[in-house]
Amino acid sequence: MEHDNILKSIGPQGFLLPCPIFLVGSYHTNADGEKVPNIMTAAWGCLCSAQPPAVAVAVRGSRQTHKAIHKHKAFTLSIPDTAILPETDYCGIFSVAQENKFDRTKFTPVPAEHVDAPYVKECPVVIELTLMKHVDVGTHTLFIGEIMDVKIRESCLNAEGMPNPKDLNVPAYIPMLREYWGLGEFKAKAFGVGKTIVASKISE
Repeated sequence: MEHDNILKSIGPQGFLLPCPIFLVGSYHTNADGEKVPNIMTAAWGCLCSAQPPAVAVAVRGSRQTHKAIHKHKAFTLSIPDTAILPETDYCGIFSVAQENKFDRTKFTPVPAEHVDAPYVKECPVVIELTLMKHVDVGTHTLFIGEIMDVKIRESCLNAEGMPNPKDLNVPAYIPMLREYWGLGEFKAKAFGVGKTIVASKISE
């Protein structure tokens, strides 16, 4: 029907679809000067460079994680699966200034091998990053980190040693709706399905 193609403006909104979910790991310094493992949930992030491989993640300036990344010049991104969504959501609601989020969620902090930051053992994917640069953008700072290592749960790798999205079972965040959704099913091969358009043009 014709009205199915009508677009309706809803104004300037913070909206992309879908958004990845990260548990951003860093070391918080408490009142006693001790280094405490901390995580916060973030959904505003993306790959931003192929060489060097890099990821950008946006963190609000009021967050303890914001201070920690500046101090240690490093952070991790632990990507959760749907089995730990309640704990993941919790880490985006409360601050380390209120309580230790690792203690509350029963997550296990693990020191990263290549950077000065902790990651979450219970997550199927972990990315270790060194801070390259940061850009202040309104309410948030965009932290750009060079990927130093990627770790993936062995049971989530296929026969070729590549990640299997179905086994990873990672959720996605839907802004505006404030909902978590699953990834769904395989649809097409990237850098392949588009070639069918070329093939069909040649055959015309």
